[in-house]
Amino acid sequence: MKKLLLFIFILGIICNLSAQPNYSIPNDSAGIYLTYNDFVNGKPINSFKPYQKNYSLWPKGFFKYKDPELKTPDTTIIYKRSDIWGYTDHKGRLIRTFGNNHYKVLCDKGLIIYIIYSPTSVSYHFSKTLNDTVHRLSRKNLTIAYADNTDLLQKIKSSKKKDWLIWDEKKECYLLNRLFEE
Repeated sequence: MKKLLLFIFILGIICNLSAQPNYSIPNDSAGIYLTYNDFVNGKPINSFKPYQKNYSLWPKGFFKYKDPELKTPDTTIIYKRSDIWGYTDHKGRLIRTFGNNHYKVLCDKGLIIYIIYSPTSVSYHFSKTLNDTVHRLSRKNLTIAYADNTDLLQKIKSSKKKDWLIWDEKKECYLLNRLFEE
């Protein structure tokens, strides 16, 4: 029974986070970005349209420590995580590779909020920009990263951590993103 409840809880989180992601830089192609500039300029290599039949792009074996694998009707190519900046997968989701992990970008308004791209764990992370170091989302790490912004730190301190990832439909961002925009 406990396992079933845990499964339902995790499924609920995943469904909530599968809402349309919010990026300020739209891109209508799936593919690999070797650099951040490739992403900004909309120039993925081996690109294809998201949801294209018989095409997929995600970690080989779909675990967080695996390299991304592009499968097409004609070929399969595996890219080393250390050689790429990120990718837009076959479902149009922006994934940033950093260290050994794949981070799905949830929102990039004010700060970047990520979730580990893995079916076996749920952990949230952030970075100041899409090209900065990725940190675990915690009050301590936010305090370190934004030490020079006392107004923002006061807003973070006065908010409840459990509310940070509440989605605001009107603003199309999370509460934590709103704190950066106010």
